[in-house]
Amino acid sequence: MGRLWLRTLLFLGLTAGLYIGAFMVLSRYGPNGNPMIFRIADYYKPRGGNSWTRYREYGPGTPYDAIIIGSSRAYRGYDPAVFAEHGYRMFNLGSTSQSPLNSYFLIKHYLNSRNAPLLIFDVYEGTFAGTGLESTSDLAQNLPNDAAALEMAWALRDLRGLNLISLRFTQPNASSYYSDPHYKGLGFSSRSDSLKEHMQPQLDETLHLPSRQKHFFEACVRLCQERGIQMVVSSHYAREGTNAKRHGILVSYVDSALAGTGIPYIDLTLATGIDDLDHFEDDSHLNSAGARIFTGHLVDSLEAMGYLHKP
Repeated sequence: MGRLWLRTLLFLGLTAGLYIGAFMVLSRYGPNGNPMIFRIADYYKPRGGNSWTRYREYGPGTPYDAIIIGSSRAYRGYDPAVFAEHGYRMFNLGSTSQSPLNSYFLIKHYLNSRNAPLLIFDVYEGTFAGTGLESTSDLAQNLPNDAAALEMAWALRDLRGLNLISLRFTQPNASSYYSDPHYKGLGFSSRSDSLKEHMQPQLDETLHLPSRQKHFFEACVRLCQERGIQMVVSSHYAREGTNAKRHGILVSYVDSALAGTGIPYIDLTLATGIDDLDHFEDDSHLNSAGARIFTGHLVDSLEAMGYLHKP
């Protein structure tokens, strides 16, 4: 029996050594200085872009009047400059494909009632659609906080999460590989591009909201309540082809999840007064002009509801 345990430990030790060694080589060496690891699987993301810049600009010790959280629709749709024009300090912690699973650990490790008295949580149909892998791949490389990256990867319940963390720790001193030329500061990225054609109507009225992402969304709500963070859920304008019945499934879920919490849902998805061509850069994202209009509308609503108070 003792010999079996010894052989098992030796096998596990050898396997772990080979695994770590492979990552050490693949994450550091490759043609033209590009590590081979990024050619092995498409879910590996190199450090850099707006997430790298955002989380090095953001200071958890700095108090803000509002923090934005959510996917790329959040970091490209909520303009800090508009908040500043109204006298408020806002930072945008949105990130690529961020799901509630990812948002939960960002709130846990970065936000409290002192630095984030108001959290604006952006949602749309795609917020709940994925597993969180794409966002974890981005954030596991770009978050300065080791614990947040580790817990996020573990929560995936996916062996690829182990690979993402292994990549992080085998590149401990790696700097950014690339930058986002559209990054404007305070977490916000924006483009001025507009569209030339109207979106084809979305005919699919079905929407599946995975239970795991709903679990983490509701955990975000509870965590904010426990920490004394006021929370507002928000959805910004959508293009004219958006399917209203499909969006209604999301609205019904969000309303039920927030029932009894006192947390409002400001849903401007189907609001009028936005131009389907001039104010969008693609089918999902507002351009800089659209973000200014939406953010101004949102700030007015938050002031009217008493969540923001004129300095």
